[in-house]
Amino acid sequence: MNSTFVTEYGDHVDALMYDIAHNGNGNSQSLDSVFFPLARHKSWYDGHSFATGLFPFGNGKSQESSSEAVNAYYGAYLWSMVREGAQDDPLFELTDFARLLLAMEIQGARTYWHMLPPSDVSNKTASTRPVVYNPTFEKNYMVGNLGMMDAVCSTWFGTASLYVHMINFMPVTAITSVLFNQTYVEKEFDAVLAPILADVEMAWRGYVISDQAIINPTSAWTEAQKLVSYELDSAISKSQVLYWISTRPGFNTSTAVEKSNSTKASNTTSTSRPADTSKPYSQSTRCKDNKECSKLGLTGFCCPTSGGKFLGCCSKKQ
Repeated sequence: MNSTFVTEYGDHVDALMYDIAHNGNGNSQSLDSVFFPLARHKSWYDGHSFATGLFPFGNGKSQESSSEAVNAYYGAYLWSMVREGAQDDPLFELTDFARLLLAMEIQGARTYWHMLPPSDVSNKTASTRPVVYNPTFEKNYMVGNLGMMDAVCSTWFGTASLYVHMINFMPVTAITSVLFNQTYVEKEFDAVLAPILADVEMAWRGYVISDQAIINPTSAWTEAQKLVSYELDSAISKSQVLYWISTRPGFNTSTAVEKSNSTKASNTTSTSRPADTSKPYSQSTRCKDNKECSKLGLTGFCCPTSGGKFLGCCSKKQ
């Protein structure tokens, strides 16, 4: 941790936070914060934010990624805690204000973006569930873009259900587990994402598997073994996905490892062939004997591909 970061860069980060989570100056009267209006993007009437802020389109103000909005306020909350000093410090009040904005955004996303058709709603909750959209529209399970005058199941960059759902799921952070409850994901994943899981392009696959992990982390762990980190979206990595999965309630470590080893063994059996000795890689399994591993300072034993390339090293022989 950089102990001087707040001292050196705190004011700059404050400016970013104040742009969305400023807690005063409703009439722009305060000279020390004249450039920061009260919660610029939040609609206090609707209970959620509009990403377009001050600038409406033909359908009024709108917002596509409810999850990114939630994470913006989550980030404001975390930063306010870093900046928080004594209780008489003005930033102490900002922490509670950021929590309010965050709670409103989560409730707004669950109300206006997360949909369940009547057939998926239990009798126990049917009487207390707010009815926002018609049953046909609710079969989409997720709103893509919500405007002041319309709600559509599409995005600015495409109409596929995958895009609609995952743009409202990313990024994957600690607050994701609060935004997405298990009851909703059970219905959403089975109806929309499970049927297309095998065909999801790698850029989006990390998010889909992270969504799956909310309801079945052990199966998600097995799926995650097939991820190629550098082909994923730039906002996620394979290690992040694995960490997320392993921290989900119900994750069975022994079962997950057993399935992963079984998958690796199956892949090795089906594709193994003598190493291509024409490649400039050593045949030794030791990291120190392989230049690609030694460049990275890795130790232990390597895991060679069928082409003779050593992609990873371990603490014990494979």
